[in-house]
Amino acid sequence: HAQFKDVIVKVANLEIFYKAIAFYLSEQPTMLNDLLTVLKPRVDNARVVHQLRKAGHLPLIKPYLVGVQEVNVSAVNEALNELYVNEEDYENLRDSIDRFDNFDQIALAQLVEKHELLEFRRIAAYIYKNNGRWQESVALSKHDRLFKDAMETAAQSGDQAVAEDLLRFFVHQQLYECFAACLFTCYDLLKPDVVLELAWRQG
Repeated sequence: HAQFKDVIVKVANLEIFYKAIAFYLSEQPTMLNDLLTVLKPRVDNARVVHQLRKAGHLPLIKPYLVGVQEVNVSAVNEALNELYVNEEDYENLRDSIDRFDNFDQIALAQLVEKHELLEFRRIAAYIYKNNGRWQESVALSKHDRLFKDAMETAAQSGDQAVAEDLLRFFVHQQLYECFAACLFTCYDLLKPDVVLELAWRQG
C-alpha cells in the first residue's frame, strides 16, 4: 500500500487515479481514504463523489470529504450535507451550511422541512430565511411554535406584510405575550393603526 501510494502520485494519466479508487473500493475499502489523501491535489473532487455515489459507498469516504470541503465544491458540500441528514447530525449540518455556501440550498431546505426531528425543520426555516423566502421560513417556525424564530425572521425581512401576518396570527391564536413581543421586535414594520385595530378587536 505504501509503495503504491508513492508510485501513483507520479503517474501522468489521470484516469489511472479513478481506476485505483475503484480497485481500492473493491479490494481494500478500509484504505481508500488514505489513498485519497495522497491523490487529493490531483483528482477532481466532484468526479470522486460521483464515482462513490454511483457505487453506493459514499459514506465510506466521509473523512476525505471533510478534508476537502475547504475548497467549497458543490458536489462535496451536497454529499456531506446528505450524509449529515442521513446520520441525523444536525449540528454538523448547520456548521456545514454556515461555512460552505456552494450547494443547492432550496433543495436541502425542501429535503429537511418535513424531517421528524425539530432541529432539521429549524434548519429548513433558517435556509429559507437566508435565501429571502420569508414566508416559507415564518410558516415553518409558526408550525413548530418557534415563535422567537418567526419574529426574528419577520423583522429581518423588512416586509410589512410578513410582519402584519405574523401579528394577526398571534392575535387569532390568542398568544398575547407573543403579540406584545412581536410589537417590540417588528415595531418599525407595523403601522400603529393596524396594531390598535387588532388590539381593540381582541380586547
